[in-house]
Amino acid sequence: MKRPIVIILSILSSVVLIVALALFIHIYIIPILNIGNSQTNTPETFLMASQSPDSKYNLEAYRTEPGATVDFSIRVYLIIDNRKCIIYDAYHEYEAKINWIDNTTVSINGKTLDISQGEKYDWRTQ
Repeated sequence: MKRPIVIILSILSSVVLIVALALFIHIYIIPILNIGNSQTNTPETFLMASQSPDSKYNLEAYRTEPGATVDFSIRVYLIIDNRKCIIYDAYHEYEAKINWIDNTTVSINGKTLDISQGEKYDWRTQ
């Protein structure tokens, strides 16, 4: 019969190996094969830009146009230091209506987000 320490080390090494393999697949394999998001490389058409009343936050809205088998969607990005950070992703939408409620709260197609709190909307998680 094996000693308990040998059993514990065997289990821990198996767990470490599984986690390392999962990370490798997530970091290296999925991006190469483009698995997981069917709309990752979908062309986007710029619709509009919107700025918060105090000019602190800048948003850009785009419509994805994936083709005949997938419907349109709207994506809205928060622009930070010339980088786009997606804050709104909605499927089956064609237009973007952005209304600022105050300096940090915005309504996008009827969904209210507090940007200062990092709130986001993604149709896949709703």
